[in-house]
Amino acid sequence: MQKKALAVAAIIALALGALSTSYLFRLTQADSLGMEARCGGTIDKRPSEPFQVEITFRNKGTTEGSWQVVVAYESDGWNWAGQQKELTLEPCEKETLTWEGTVPEEATVGSTARLIVYYNDDFVALNWWIHIVSGAELAIVGSKVS
Repeated sequence: MQKKALAVAAIIALALGALSTSYLFRLTQADSLGMEARCGGTIDKRPSEPFQVEITFRNKGTTEGSWQVVVAYESDGWNWAGQQKELTLEPCEKETLTWEGTVPEEATVGSTARLIVYYNDDFVALNWWIHIVSGAELAIVGSKVS
C-alpha cells in the first residue's frame, strides 16, 4: 500500500513539476505583438551597477500596428523602469529595442526582480531576473598560527 501511495505521490509531483516548468517558460502574448524570448535567466548585479535590456519584437498580425512599450524590473526589494518607446511595425516586421539601466542604490541585497514588458494596455512577464548581490567582499590578506 505504501509503494502505491509513493508511486501516486511521485506521479503527482512530476505532473506539477511539468506544469510549473511550462508556466515559467511560457511567454504570455496578447494582441499581435510577438516577443522573441528564446532565453531567460538570472544575472547577479550589485546596487548602482549598470545593465542593458534588449528585446526583439515582431508584428505577428496581418496589419500594421503601433505600441507604446516600456520595460521594468519589479520586486519587493527594488524597482526600475525604462523610458517608454513607440514601436510601429508592418506585418511580420521585426525590430529590436534597447534600454540602458542602473540597479538602484537602495536595492535590497538578496532580492530578485523580474523583467516585465508593458505595451499599450497589456504586459508580459519575461523570464529574465536580476539578483542583487552585495558590493562588499571579504578577503583574507594574512594569517598566523602559532
